[in-house]
Amino acid sequence: MTTLSYSPRHGLIRAVLRLHRVPLWVWTMMVIAGASGLVWLHQLGQEPALYGESCGATGLLQCATELRYGSTELRSAQLVAWLPCGIAACAGAALIGRELEHGTAALAWSQSVSPARWLAAKLAVPAVALLGGTAALTLMFRWVWVSGPDGGVNRWNSEYFHAAGSVGPVYVLLGLALGALAALLTRRTLPATGLALTGMALAYTLGDQARSSLWPASEVRGPWGPALNQVDQLEAGMITKSGEHVSGLACGDQAVPGDLAACLSNHGAVDFYAKVHPTSHYWPIQLVETGVVLTLATAVVAAAFWVLRRSLP
Repeated sequence: MTTLSYSPRHGLIRAVLRLHRVPLWVWTMMVIAGASGLVWLHQLGQEPALYGESCGATGLLQCATELRYGSTELRSAQLVAWLPCGIAACAGAALIGRELEHGTAALAWSQSVSPARWLAAKLAVPAVALLGGTAALTLMFRWVWVSGPDGGVNRWNSEYFHAAGSVGPVYVLLGLALGALAALLTRRTLPATGLALTGMALAYTLGDQARSSLWPASEVRGPWGPALNQVDQLEAGMITKSGEHVSGLACGDQAVPGDLAACLSNHGAVDFYAKVHPTSHYWPIQLVETGVVLTLATAVVAAAFWVLRRSLP
């Protein structure tokens, strides 16, 4: 049976590193592989064929390259956004649940290691590794995305929002905390893993639904134009003569100014409007959501310590 050794000089952190060196090496290799793939994607994005204007019969090579780059970029965004969070949830459940299940945690507590200190070390080591690796991949993905061709992807797309901003790493911390809490509640690895992954899926869903309400929306008026294709549209409609905003009213494909005027008149309206989050709201919302998720992760960690303390005889 493997036990945790402790000495004043080397401490519990070194013991945890030694005990879980294989998962740490596997994670390191995954980060290196992901970084290498992003470097390759950056090189693909610099090919001149991606910056052409035509995609007709004479532009088959360009079209193939564009499709290849676009699909690879999307898969990369999905992996950077989702995979580290899943790994963190599983790691938290496995690292804590396995030791509780096999009794090695109680053995460590009997060797001058307090339960609180044991849990802190079990969380600190994977937190640093997961946070560092995810932050590196997030920065690299953003570098690839910004320096590559504009494929028309809206920056508010959920996968890209997580993969290219500050919210991605903090969701990883939340996943680790949920895994640890689930393990302390169930004291079994597999049920804890299922609960942690379910919790992360719920957190992602709620985050996507609540994101638009984290910052006051702006209102723009006039017909919808190409300049607003990269915004986060919350509501659109028409403004009536009385000044009332009626959402859902639209003119379909009528693009001729005269037709639009006739459409407004038919609806008793005087102008179009839309409530949106423009590009200038991107980083404020990123930072607000980062703070919310970080606060939630801190609360989950506090709950894990509380459950540990309550479970002791």
